[in-house]
Amino acid sequence: MTKAVTHLKTLSLVNLRRQPLPAVRRQQHIMAPACSRAARPFVNFYRRVFPSGWRRIVSTFRSFGNYGIAAGAITSGAAVAGGSVAAASAYGQHKLTPATISRVMLPDDANPGGFVHGGTILKMIDEAGWLAATRHANSNGRKEDSKSLSAALVRVEHMDFMERMLIGEVARVEASVIFTSSRSMEVRVEVWAENASKGSVRLTNQAILWYVAVPMDEETAAGHLKSQPVPPLPSNLQLRQEVHEAAKKRYDTQKAERARAHELPSDGTLKALQPDKTVEHSPAASQSSLLHVVLPSDCFANGIAQGGVIMKLMDTVAGLAAVRHSQNRLVVTASLDAIDFHSPVMNGNLVTVTSQVTHTSKRSMELKVVVFTENATTGEVKATNTAFFTFVNLSSLTGKVCDVPPLELTTDTERKAFAEGQARYEERKAARQKGKV
Repeated sequence: MTKAVTHLKTLSLVNLRRQPLPAVRRQQHIMAPACSRAARPFVNFYRRVFPSGWRRIVSTFRSFGNYGIAAGAITSGAAVAGGSVAAASAYGQHKLTPATISRVMLPDDANPGGFVHGGTILKMIDEAGWLAATRHANSNGRKEDSKSLSAALVRVEHMDFMERMLIGEVARVEASVIFTSSRSMEVRVEVWAENASKGSVRLTNQAILWYVAVPMDEETAAGHLKSQPVPPLPSNLQLRQEVHEAAKKRYDTQKAERARAHELPSDGTLKALQPDKTVEHSPAASQSSLLHVVLPSDCFANGIAQGGVIMKLMDTVAGLAAVRHSQNRLVVTASLDAIDFHSPVMNGNLVTVTSQVTHTSKRSMELKVVVFTENATTGEVKATNTAFFTFVNLSSLTGKVCDVPPLELTTDTERKAFAEGQARYEERKAARQKGKV
């Protein structure tokens, strides 16, 4: 085996295909083998060079597919890949929008139970979705003198956490624009967990996000967002008819839901909720709040807070309320319902996130989360988000899902909220049984 690569270089698949095998052997580049005849020589190359580890190397990078080349170094027969990988290919006059980000999950990504914080995954999902949507919004087809555009998250569809991500695994998030209207983009995101030591890869999350394109100018930085037209998908990337119809149906559904009168709290009063332990296991006993000042590190270049940052705050305070109710620190996010972003959260805003338990089943808890933003300069307060998170309780001995304490209802308002939560619980249960995401 020749000397391991010490320099990293990225080549297009076309360039690699033009090189004779000996040159590729000398450079020892890690490529993303596509499932095609052209990729077979490179798969055979790995089989000859790494008889015991070629399957792990190929399977690790096969999932990058047509995204391009994953640059890395080969050491001791193992593939070491790190940082962020994001590539786009050119098709006609349009740029493809797939975006991939990946990084190792470290201890500072953990929740108190030692698993990867659900909010960390939500933040990475938004980062990948933003990148794919921004690429598409600025793809060819726009006038050369037009302003640069940045994507802004407006909605996240219901999402299940199918499997837990573990510390030490590599989280890879892949996003692609799969549908466009005149001013919005639907982005599909998948999250994969790779165990580098075992060579295994698991699908942990699938999500649908909606973005609009806003100009990167002073008005946007001041919080005055005006959506701009976005290019359609290239004709050679159009979806199959049945897939397109399903995407169009989702578009019409989310548009109708956003147009309805949403039950957002009054903007007049902003209070941080504190737990009231008068009645144990009551909704009031789980009340929790979190205050956060939005800093530049929380925002994209346009001054708008990342949707993933807000969702991580929501997941954090929901987890705190779940811990207070279950009196167990081992709680994990199971799912979240659709989240609409009604107003932008800007750099310098004070964000207050509140949560409490609204419904319990035998082994799950539903928590309502509300987000308020305050403009510290003008004093204006807005309720920007409302969402329902579902958490499950894990045994400290086995790590398996265990029972949660039933919710003690003391008021008519709490009973009404519980009945509404029961209806949502039945809907989620029926959706899971039908195999819907």
